[in-house]
Amino acid sequence: MSTLDLKNLWQQQSSSQPSIEEVLQKAKSYKKKSLQSIIVSYFTAIGIIGYLLFIGFYYNPELVLTKIGIGLAIIGTLVFLISSNTLHKLINSIQFDENTRNYIKKLKAIKEQQRKIQTTTISSYFILFSAGMGIYSFELLVALNPNYSIPFAIGTVIWIAINWFVFRPKVIKKQTAKIDTLIQYFGDLEKGTN
Repeated sequence: MSTLDLKNLWQQQSSSQPSIEEVLQKAKSYKKKSLQSIIVSYFTAIGIIGYLLFIGFYYNPELVLTKIGIGLAIIGTLVFLISSNTLHKLINSIQFDENTRNYIKKLKAIKEQQRKIQTTTISSYFILFSAGMGIYSFELLVALNPNYSIPFAIGTVIWIAINWFVFRPKVIKKQTAKIDTLIQYFGDLEKGTN
């Protein structure tokens, strides 16, 4: 089924549904924004890895524990990059001239990969990165005056908690809502063909 077939089918639907042009525009917009977001994530992750390597080599920490912390943070970032690469390939494979069933299958595969990233991968990344930064910060906290190290440690724990319990759920909800809307639009279209 080509895009023209989708348009003809959509025109036969009841007028309460959005036009096929609107749905295709939303799908193209979703693809574009998703790819842009993944590219920004790549550059951010590569920047983080570069910065951590710079700290590890330039400042040459005295404790092995600090080097282990930097390594854990880099491993956590690499886990995220590898998982995002799979999502990038799925999103890039979307073609808008495919039949509706294939398109819905790809959207569901993207949703499943996003769910995997949002649960397993982000959790692994967060745990490894936080543990790495915590271990890395140990050398700094020991060297600082307790008047500075205690508020620094408390502030870091609060920031990690805010990221995990506030920002992460909002991002997950927003991403899930976007793809669920597309799946619903194309699912309604597919039901109209039966």
